[in-house]
Amino acid sequence: MIRIGIDTGGTFTDFVFFDGETILPLKLPSTPGNPALSILEGLTPRMDQDFELVHGTTVSTNAFLQKKMAKCAFLCTKGFEHILYIGRQNRTELFSLKVKKPSPIVPLSLCRGINERTLKDGTITREPTREEIAGIGEELKKRNVQSVGIVFLHSYKNSQNEKFAAKILRDFGFYVTASHEVMPEYREYERAVVTILNAALKPVIADYVANLKEGVKGKKLSIIQSNGGILSPDRIINEPIRTIMSGPAGGVIAAQQIAALTGEANLVTLDMGGTSTDVSVIKKGEITLTRDGFLEHLPLRLPMIDIATVGAGGGSIARIDRGGVLQVGPESAGANPGPACYGKFEMVTVTDAFVVTGAIIPEMFLGGKMRIYPKRSVKFIKKIAERIDKNLFETAEGIIRISVSAMERALRSVTLEKGEDPRFYTLMPFGGAGGLVAALLAERLGMKKILIPPNPGVLSALGMLEADFKKELVQSFLKIVSPGIRDELNPIFSKLSKQAEQILIEEGIPEPQILQYIDIRYKGQSYELTVPYTDDFLKAFHQAHHQLYSYSLDDDRCEIVNLRVLAIGKSPGLKLEKRKRVPEEAKIFYRKEVYFNGKHQEFCIYRRSELMPGNRLIVPAIIVSYDSTVIIPKGFEIDIDEYSNILLYKYRK
Repeated sequence: MIRIGIDTGGTFTDFVFFDGETILPLKLPSTPGNPALSILEGLTPRMDQDFELVHGTTVSTNAFLQKKMAKCAFLCTKGFEHILYIGRQNRTELFSLKVKKPSPIVPLSLCRGINERTLKDGTITREPTREEIAGIGEELKKRNVQSVGIVFLHSYKNSQNEKFAAKILRDFGFYVTASHEVMPEYREYERAVVTILNAALKPVIADYVANLKEGVKGKKLSIIQSNGGILSPDRIINEPIRTIMSGPAGGVIAAQQIAALTGEANLVTLDMGGTSTDVSVIKKGEITLTRDGFLEHLPLRLPMIDIATVGAGGGSIARIDRGGVLQVGPESAGANPGPACYGKFEMVTVTDAFVVTGAIIPEMFLGGKMRIYPKRSVKFIKKIAERIDKNLFETAEGIIRISVSAMERALRSVTLEKGEDPRFYTLMPFGGAGGLVAALLAERLGMKKILIPPNPGVLSALGMLEADFKKELVQSFLKIVSPGIRDELNPIFSKLSKQAEQILIEEGIPEPQILQYIDIRYKGQSYELTVPYTDDFLKAFHQAHHQLYSYSLDDDRCEIVNLRVLAIGKSPGLKLEKRKRVPEEAKIFYRKEVYFNGKHQEFCIYRRSELMPGNRLIVPAIIVSYDSTVIIPKGFEIDIDEYSNILLYKYRK
């Protein structure tokens, strides 16, 4: 059976076809209006074959960013109708006099308070009436509401009232999300945000998945979640919020697998596509996870890979602002119309800048299968150059360096700002444009080693095929640790473990691995740490707290906040075989003048498909493949390892 990984990006849709031995990449322009169209275009030649799909999607993210979610209503305990508007007192810009709070997800006119009450211990003192819920349902129907999010006070402790309201509203035909279904944890604001986003995204994802399933009828389809695990589309439809970082997750998973093969324990990943750049950290071979993600300053308390995103990619648009200063991004030309060199657009992008410098070779773009027009890049960059009184090449390199500066800030946010020194990490660039900027970024951050994997332009799609099945369940607990506490914890863990195991059994995983975790903090703290639930979980918590904050309070009282269970089902993955080293000079395709670091230099051009492990290359060099281009300036040594990774080492003085 052929396994196919698909990553839908803002500019290109990437495919990886794997038949058990050979990896075949494919890139097609995305169709933002209906992402399924580009997917079906890539699959059409193989529809008569037996295959299964693993898909990473940006549909949820784009629907939120473009504010194209379903019309949604918010039902809450009476008196809490303004919770989405009040939010938290956190200030994202400490010194700004005009702080902009996140835009409300639901207008206040669609926030409804219900006469119900559950106490913090789960005791129900007031039940909602059928008449009240039905009356609201009739009103919302008249207002063309599609989805409803229900967030009742303390429903994480007792969900009876939420279940009652949800059933009535589902009978009206609404897409309904009750908070206990997606985030049964305390913290009302965070729970409300996750619930409402999930409700508003449900119709969008339901339509998208339905179209996709119809197009690949009879084929197995799985969708990757933000935590790097995959599930069936039927489960994803109910919890679309878990796909909010679906696409970038695949690249980090593939990077982890390559790190394991090569022995690279510490990596910083750089996924530069056409629309944005995503960066993440792999430390001691482990992917960095977070439960405190944000989307436009809205909190997402869900397990996800810790990825920082910046609006800088190959399609980022360059412009002169009102002050006469050159700016790049975050607006992107996307797949349509695309950069000026695509022949449809008259705005300059980062891709056009690389075309002008000579780093992108027109006749080899996308393996020669996509025609680009370098004269258009020259024409429109000249117009910008005249306005800022620079020559053509200075302007093109300026556009590149402004874009690289934005990426540098993102890299610093996941390393230096979190106490990690990037000099002790290896940079792994991928995405269609990652290899173009890798050396520039490494030099700025003092990184001594760069690892560029095979098929970097489709690495996220490749990572989809490495992803395991995952399902996490959580239950709030909120009790001080005391003697005999395990007698209360063990039955809950047992119940959650059986539920998670059953979900993966239904996904076709006969014996999933079950991992148990506990969220714990010192009494009086606002936030907790997650540690494995073992006999020494308290000791593990103290150690984790000391490592993160440089102190611990071994004699202080500890409070358990949540219990978590993670079920994992291993995927078949990919088996990459070593190739023999050939210690000889690599064949130079030809030599070319390229403008780099403020001057024209002669670069050696190599085809990546012709390179063998152990080959010796002359720098400066450009390595071209079907899906990407790599710039290697002077000052780097090149090695190609047994797995066909390109390794760049900074010369030692």
